[in-house]
Amino acid sequence: MVTVTPSTGHADASPTGEAPSSEPFLSRYDVVVFDCDGVLLDSNDLKTAVFRAVLEAHDFSPATIEAFGAFQRANFGTSRYRLFQALVDGRFGEQRPVDLATFLADFGTRCRKGYVEQPETAGMRGALARAGQDRRPLYVVSGSDESELRDVFAERSLDAFFADVYGSPATKVENIVRVREHRRQHGGGDTERILFVGDAEADMKAAEESGADFVFVARYSTVREAMLAKAAERGHRVIEDLQSLI
Repeated sequence: MVTVTPSTGHADASPTGEAPSSEPFLSRYDVVVFDCDGVLLDSNDLKTAVFRAVLEAHDFSPATIEAFGAFQRANFGTSRYRLFQALVDGRFGEQRPVDLATFLADFGTRCRKGYVEQPETAGMRGALARAGQDRRPLYVVSGSDESELRDVFAERSLDAFFADVYGSPATKVENIVRVREHRRQHGGGDTERILFVGDAEADMKAAEESGADFVFVARYSTVREAMLAKAAERGHRVIEDLQSLI
């Protein structure tokens, strides 16, 4: 069973039951990649509420809104482009004369204002400062819109922590490829070990498919129990929040 590491900053046992190593955990990695929602910002509930508000604004039935909401929560971390495309394609039965661009524009307008106001996750800035020690580059790979995310990070003075910020419409796997390309352009190599810190299955799958290690951040996840089970099954490390990463 995976034990969630409390926010003490001490090393924890590995998911496989091995004894803790005296080596600092992050010293194993050359690059650390962070998801945004539920990892850096406590914004998962914001995203869920905005998706609901967009569908309500376009007169979808309560049944469709609930079905889409369940789909969105189960696939948290997946790009809004792909989630709304499923709606446009009629996956939930009901369709409206609204195109993908309209859904995206409406969502973006509503989301950006809320993003600026969302609280940071516990100990986030201190964890980033320590994770970036020894000139270790940090990146963001998120399902959020890339231009929107970069604007918000700049406005919140978070951009200085990161070598770059990547988001939708590219997938998370594609964006980890972009991380590796960026590292090659700045003196890194293909053998660099990458850690992906995320809170959703989309993050875990992106890490696995791209050859990165994965850490599940449990505290703010919308799929906490399911992800705890999957992390245990697949041998991924689990932490409660970013304070436990160091």
